[in-house]
Amino acid sequence: MSDGTMRAFPPIVARFTRHLPLLPMERLVAEISNRFASQNPDFFERLGDYASKSFVIVPTDLDWMTSLSFHNGRVQLRLSRSLDAFPNRDVTVTAPFLSLLDLLDGEEDGDALFFSRDLTIEGDTEAVLALRNAIDDAEIDFIHECAQLAGPLSQPVERGGKWVFDTIRKFPWMKKEPAAESDQPGMPMPGPYPT
Repeated sequence: MSDGTMRAFPPIVARFTRHLPLLPMERLVAEISNRFASQNPDFFERLGDYASKSFVIVPTDLDWMTSLSFHNGRVQLRLSRSLDAFPNRDVTVTAPFLSLLDLLDGEEDGDALFFSRDLTIEGDTEAVLALRNAIDDAEIDFIHECAQLAGPLSQPVERGGKWVFDTIRKFPWMKKEPAAESDQPGMPMPGPYPT
């Protein structure tokens, strides 16, 4: 598990993603999400009443964001390049892409990310806590789920995907020094976060 010291992708990555069409990505991620949902019905039970909430996930180092909601055992997913596309959002979670991916996979400590100021949360914190607990219980492996779409090639695709992300994480420019200790250790961090 990492310690909340992941740095964002350099700006050139966001400039590149600006030119990617959103609709194919949206359909791909929706397919992966609904494949996972069909195999993990307990995920929705764990969310309970919070399944009707709208969660917006904002990778700070990419040029798009995702809106998620959960209805009738399916994931409703939309991509956009503007928060204005999601005016009725209940929760907004913001962090670098790899940190979000590690949170999803259970490899990142959400509290460490929050206190290192790499993660911010706005809106219904109880809904965030419910989603976090449901994800933790589901033990999601995002790259594995993506690789399953490759059918008989899923194992080499999964190995290749994990190698790529592990290699990126090791790049010197993907790490940052931990935040310096505050002179006022008792000072509260700004913004709500469920613990």
